[in-house]
Amino acid sequence: MEWPNHPWRAGKGDPASELRASHLLLQALTEVQTEFIQGSEVPQLFDKLLSVLLKLTGSEYGFIGEVLRTPEGTPLLRTHAITNIAWTQELREFYARQAPQGMEFTNLQTLFGAVMTSGEPVVSNAPAVDSRRGGLPEGHPPLRGFLGLPFHSATELVGMVGIANRPGGYDEGVIAFLQPLLATCCAILQGVRSERRRRQAEEDQRRSAESFRTLIERSPEAIIIHREGAVVFANPAAAGLLGHACGKSLRGRPIAELVRPGSEAGLTDPSPVSAPHEVLFRHPEGRRVLGEVVTIPLLFDGQPATVSIARDITERRQVQEKLMASERMASLGTLAAGVAHEINNPLSYLLSNLRFVDDELSGMAGEGEGLAGERGREVREALKEALSGSQRVVDIVKDLKTFSRGSDERRGPVDIQAVLDLCGNMAWSEIRHRARLVKDYGGVPPVHANESRLGQLFLNLFINAAQAIPHGDVEGNEIHVSTRCEEEHVVVEVRDTGVGIPEENLGKLFNAFFTTKPVGVGTGLGLSICHGIITELGGRIAVNSEPGKGTTFQVFLPVGEAISPLPPGEGRGEGVG
Repeated sequence: MEWPNHPWRAGKGDPASELRASHLLLQALTEVQTEFIQGSEVPQLFDKLLSVLLKLTGSEYGFIGEVLRTPEGTPLLRTHAITNIAWTQELREFYARQAPQGMEFTNLQTLFGAVMTSGEPVVSNAPAVDSRRGGLPEGHPPLRGFLGLPFHSATELVGMVGIANRPGGYDEGVIAFLQPLLATCCAILQGVRSERRRRQAEEDQRRSAESFRTLIERSPEAIIIHREGAVVFANPAAAGLLGHACGKSLRGRPIAELVRPGSEAGLTDPSPVSAPHEVLFRHPEGRRVLGEVVTIPLLFDGQPATVSIARDITERRQVQEKLMASERMASLGTLAAGVAHEINNPLSYLLSNLRFVDDELSGMAGEGEGLAGERGREVREALKEALSGSQRVVDIVKDLKTFSRGSDERRGPVDIQAVLDLCGNMAWSEIRHRARLVKDYGGVPPVHANESRLGQLFLNLFINAAQAIPHGDVEGNEIHVSTRCEEEHVVVEVRDTGVGIPEENLGKLFNAFFTTKPVGVGTGLGLSICHGIITELGGRIAVNSEPGKGTTFQVFLPVGEAISPLPPGEGRGEGVG
């Protein structure tokens, strides 16, 4: 644009001059806006705007700046264009270093600071006596007049321009004349801010992606990301879990090849937060690898995918199985004397009756007597009693076999009433001299569980209930066992009238090796193992107790497949003993 040798000065009463100035301003703004749209460098655009601003107003120096905020909310000014008024070599070098990236000014006790704090134009044609001034450094060019104009987007203060030393000073006419330039500055800065936010978002996303990659690469947990049934990423821990040299060797492989048959859902179905899946993985060496897996959907490389995070619990499960086996043996040790007594009784009359039958048959054979007479009837009665005793021994051995079948992990629908009856029989030698066993079974469906694990769970609860009751007052004490349905769970309640548990101990009941029993009684693992069994089955356990009144355990177990439920009322009010 060609500028004449003298500026057109708006507001001087010369309509032609003002018209010419307006025309030049609009022409310059149109050029700047066009260049901005075409992608020109922003600093060059603001330099051009500042040049136009100074020439059309006849000002000596000035700046165009953006108003930013400190973390505390205090405004500060960052320049996008500023006149070089450096008066020493040191300042000239400082200007050369800082001007391209923008200088920052934080002193608000100045004329331009008054613009930022008020958000209003500031006109000062006598700065030397203006109370808003902040003073000038030694050597600074003289300041004979100042005009500071803010520009806003809606109610937000975006930036300001400041110009100085216009001959004749500044007035409302100049302010009105410069409004189109302020609007252009505001639009460009808004565009700059939008671009800044976009770049920041991209940078944040890039850093987040890098952090995510670093996190999953270095995670000690096995992480497998898959899409449409095939692996797209696996970290080194996943490669180690599955017996591969590196994660890259797993990419592209179908998920089904990584797990044992029937375990695919553990990697594809989203996991409830509180109940991770257990998955059996394949291993090239054929050994058993058990993982605890949480599966969640996520975006990976910008596309929907599924991430499965697996923790190797093979060794932990082996330790748990050893602990449970130890606890089963401890329970059997506790019950051994009672079980021996239970078996000894039917064996005694079984042997006695068989000897009687043997003697009678020998005598009848010698006397030629048949089985139709009185002696024959007695022989048949003895045989019935012998059969009954034999069946009782068979039942006890069957109960022991069910209880001791600890390595079988298969789950399916389990008749909870049958398990409770089994545990009642097993624990009867502990209960019989302390309390009545009262059963109150509601009509409940089967639960989805493992029969042996449930047997260990409830036998522990029965023995604990019995051992909380002193010997002697059988009729005055009871262990009450009930079942009911509650939403999608079967609830089993075991309530005793024993000594109860102090409140300060309730929170520690399920800790391993914590016990309230005397030294030498119990291992301190029973309730900890109970809690582990219930959690593994997707259930939960609650306890309420009051010293001197007794304790109630409530076990919530997930409902199993729909098969014939137990008939309501069966066993209701039944007392044993």
